[in-house]
Amino acid sequence: MMRRWIPWLLMLGVLLGLVGAVTPWIPHRAAALRLNALDLFVVVRLLPPVRDGVVRIAREVFLLPLLAPALVLALAPAFCLRPRGLFRYGGPLVGAVLALTVLPPYPPILTAWRDPLYRGQLFLVIVACALALAALWARRLPEQWRGGLASVLALIGWLFPFLAVLRVWPLFSALYGTPVGIGPGVLLSALGAGVVLSVGVLVALPRR
Repeated sequence: MMRRWIPWLLMLGVLLGLVGAVTPWIPHRAAALRLNALDLFVVVRLLPPVRDGVVRIAREVFLLPLLAPALVLALAPAFCLRPRGLFRYGGPLVGAVLALTVLPPYPPILTAWRDPLYRGQLFLVIVACALALAALWARRLPEQWRGGLASVLALIGWLFPFLAVLRVWPLFSALYGTPVGIGPGVLLSALGAGVVLSVGVLVALPRR
């Protein structure tokens, strides 16, 4: 009975994660100064300590709160006992489309492969799209492997961005002239990752 609910619990975690990615991670009373994870990817390189190399941040990690749930979405149909066509193929395809939404803009995308500013973003999106489409064959993997993969995606999608935002929180506090609190996006992403991680661990644990 529990196995029937696994794909839907994963979908719940995906939904929470996606909402968290586009909900403020850096809160502020002024709407224009509220920054979600995708905003941080764009803005963080403009902070003087980051721009000058005093604080080193791999800004691509701020794309993970969207890309990781997209990959879990692609993987979710593999946990269905008898996935129907729409869900079986729709999950990986929608996951790939979600990944494509964070491609570099035009025209920089035309030279992104050799531009240090966009190269990491481009390659990360290409890898995410390839993995999302590869999930069409994920049912061939042992169930424990699928559960472990979902757990790894949940950890990567929240832990690395969270560690990165911890490093830039003081910079935004100094920039805004007031202490910056924890945005709801961080909490929603953590909740979504927690749901996926719990389900993944449950599936990955050997049954007695």
